[in-house]
Amino acid sequence: MALVRTRSTDVSPSLPLLLQLTFALLFVFCADKGWCIRVPDQVPNTADRPLKTAVFALGCFWRSEAVFGCLNGVVRTTVGYAGGSKVNPEYRSLGDHAEAVQVEYDPTVITFKQLLDVFWSSHDPRQVFGQGPDVGNQYRSIIFTNGTEESRLASVSKEREQTKSRSSIVTTQIRQLGTFYPAEPEHQV
Repeated sequence: MALVRTRSTDVSPSLPLLLQLTFALLFVFCADKGWCIRVPDQVPNTADRPLKTAVFALGCFWRSEAVFGCLNGVVRTTVGYAGGSKVNPEYRSLGDHAEAVQVEYDPTVITFKQLLDVFWSSHDPRQVFGQGPDVGNQYRSIIFTNGTEESRLASVSKEREQTKSRSSIVTTQIRQLGTFYPAEPEHQV
């Protein structure tokens, strides 16, 4: 009886094909902006351009971060808490804060109005205190503004959203941003 030696590549010749299929599936899923993740070394250099910041609450902050994180012109997203009165909230002790995403963006590439369009199309603004299976005060819908122009744009966009359905009320709040508290490091992508 002769012993036959095989190389590890002979044992599983389909492994490269499996890897190719895996990457192909990841590419297909990442084509949907809700599945994308911004890779730090692919963030454009914006040192010569001033960035703006927007903060939105539209349900679970991880989902919100995924929605905004892949948009051209969005440089960085940070998940956290806003809209409440508790100082230094934490994931297990939010108080009356909402889970939110802070979006740093280049206004020469994407505008606040365009971010509002993404906000409205990415959740159900008519659902009270939650989104889908995530129910609770921390999942409410809020547009946080940094000034009168943002407040005006947010109000106009909310009125436009309300005209889409007269049978239910848009429950999204528009509030002046107080303090945004970044979530704990384990919650950041």
